[in-house]
Parts: sequence; C-alpha cells; structure tokens
Amino acid sequence: MIRLLKWLLGYIAFTFEGGFSDGFINECYQSKYNIQNIKRNGAVLTAECPAELYPYLRQVARKNGGRLRIDKKRGIIFILAKIKTRWGLFFGAVVGIIFISFISGFVWNIDITGNSVLSETQLRGFLNDNGFYEGAYWREVDRDVIENLLLASFDDIAWAHINRDGTSARVEINESVIRPKTVKRKKYCNVKAKKSGVIVKATVYDGWGKVKKGDAVNKGDLLISGIYSGEKKVNLFTHARGKYIAEVKEKFSLTVNRNQSYKRYISEERRQTLIFFNIQLPLYIGKTPKNAETESEERRIVLNGKKLPVGIRESTIRVYKNEVKTLSDRELTQLINSETEKKIKSDFAQYQIIKKKIKTELGGGSATAKGYVLCLEDIGQEVKIKVKKTKK
Repeated sequence: MIRLLKWLLGYIAFTFEGGFSDGFINECYQSKYNIQNIKRNGAVLTAECPAELYPYLRQVARKNGGRLRIDKKRGIIFILAKIKTRWGLFFGAVVGIIFISFISGFVWNIDITGNSVLSETQLRGFLNDNGFYEGAYWREVDRDVIENLLLASFDDIAWAHINRDGTSARVEINESVIRPKTVKRKKYCNVKAKKSGVIVKATVYDGWGKVKKGDAVNKGDLLISGIYSGEKKVNLFTHARGKYIAEVKEKFSLTVNRNQSYKRYISEERRQTLIFFNIQLPLYIGKTPKNAETESEERRIVLNGKKLPVGIRESTIRVYKNEVKTLSDRELTQLINSETEKKIKSDFAQYQIIKKKIKTELGGGSATAKGYVLCLEDIGQEVKIKVKKTKK
C-alpha cells in the first residue's frame, strides 16, 4: 500500500556528494524533510524523497557544500508531465477511456447452458424477439422480465436465470422432467380406417382386431374394436390401439404453363457494412434497386472461440429484369417431369413410396401430369366410443 501511495504521489531517488553529508542529514531532520532509504558510501549519500520536496533539498545541499543528482523519477505525475504538451495523445487517451466505458455497457456475447430439450437456436430467437441479443445495451435489458417470460412461454423450463459477467451474459436453464402421458383407460375408442387400401401389416396393442393382413378396407371400416360382448350379454370396453399399415393409392395431378417467367440478371455489385453492436454503418454509397436479389454473409470477430457483435457484412446485389419465355415441347416435357418429381417428394415425404404411375400430356398452353402414387401408410385412426349410462 505504501509503495502504491508513493507511485501515485511521485518520488525521486537522488545522490548527495561533494559536501558534508552528516550536516545535510541533520538539517533535513530538523526541517522535518522526509527522506527515506538513506545509504552512505564514504562521502557519497543516496536517498529518496517525495517529488514536491526535492527543490527544498537542493537548497539544503548547497548550504552544506554539496550538490544533488537525480538518479530516478517514479510516479504518475512524471508520466502526465511527459504528455502534457502532447494534447493529441492526451485527448486520444481520454477518448479511449470513454470509448471503452461506453462499449462495456453492451452485451458482447450470450452463453446458454442447461438446455437439452429446447434447442439453442430456439432460445436465442426468443431472447432476440424480446430485446436481449448480442449488441443490446445492458441498461435496457430487464433480466427479471425476460426470466419470467422464459418460464411463461416454455413448459419445458422449470427455472431460468440470467447472470452478467462483465460484458458477457450467461443464461442458465433448468428444464423440467416431463412424465410420459399415459392413456386413460376410461376413454374408450375404436380404431377405424381413415383411408381406403389393402392391409400389409396389422398390429393390435389393445382391443379386438377385426381386419387381418391382406384384407382390403374402405375409409371408415372398423379395424380394431374397443367393445367385446362377454358372457351374459355384458359388453366389455377398452381403449383400442394398434397400427395398420396399408397400401394406399393417392391421386396425383400437376399443371405447368408453357409460358414461364424468369429473371435475367443485368448487373452484380458487392457491398460492405460495418457491424458494431446494434449499429450498422454502410461502407458504400447508393440505394438498393427494387428489382434486385441480395445475398449476405457476416464475418464476426472471434475472441476465445466466441463471436463478438463486431464485424463486416458482405452483400452481393444482383439486379435482374423479369422476362417471359415460351417453352418448346422438349423444354416443357423436361420441366413437367422435374416438377412432378419435386412435388411427389414434397407431398409424400412422410410415406414409403412403392409404386407410381404418372401420365404426361402436352397442350397448347400447358402440360399436365396425372396419375397415382402407391404408398405405405398407417391408416388407423382412433374414434371415441360414446357410452350411454343407463338408469338403475
């Protein structure tokens, strides 16, 4: 603590020589001049004193026939004295301190821990929608409100807390353990076919099966019964459950016009934007044209494996013109075939396709694809049984 105080106030290490050293020391003590770390080597004497005391010690040294020589200067006052004539440097230091104080008030990065059921992308999107993102101003972030919103918006979250560590935020999530839902046996139901088809696999978990493998069924037919007539004409009820995989013929149709609009690109330009927290500074001049496509890619500064809210966004601007082209029969056939494959993959992505029969017809202004797709689907659907209570 004493050394720190000396450095803040400033001190000088000096040498006394060429005079009466004992007289110099005695007069310093009589005048209550605080000199320290006194060392003597013959007629030469070394010591230290506070910076503001040194001019007075020079007068004492002359009275005793000697002179003083400065060996070292230490302390913040000497550092400030060096830059007092360099106002640009001094101003830059002040601006730097203000700048560092300013940017330390922003959220630099957000770490999310404790989540396993909820994805980090889902949580970050929710936090961003509620004003808590990398680059947000800490004073504008109400952590208590956001914590309560997390609890209210996600049933999987049992506890949430946001900790601040300097410019970083750590969102701690504790997910609740959700028990699997059990089937309530009081809810009696049958299993009926929701589509027509041929059964290729029949699995009954609960209830009494009415249809077996190889049977053809229509929409609405009973597959598994939840009612069984027992002895003495007493009906037994249960929650029928099972899986019935059937070959289902799905109708398919698609029409494509011969006249196709497309984009003809005229020019391409690359632009850069400086990203500094939630501030975006364009490094270009001009506006984005109306008929233009923009592809952007951000490059953030990475520190210790974490992306900071500072970087460059590079955008590619492609200006285009809408034009119409009339396709030949060959081009139209290629287009209808490719669009048919895309639509089949999209519409029947959740099913296993075992066969497809599609016929294509070309017309003057369009092409049409019609046919069917044979899929394997689970056609079982639970239907509640309405039980009437009889009065005793």
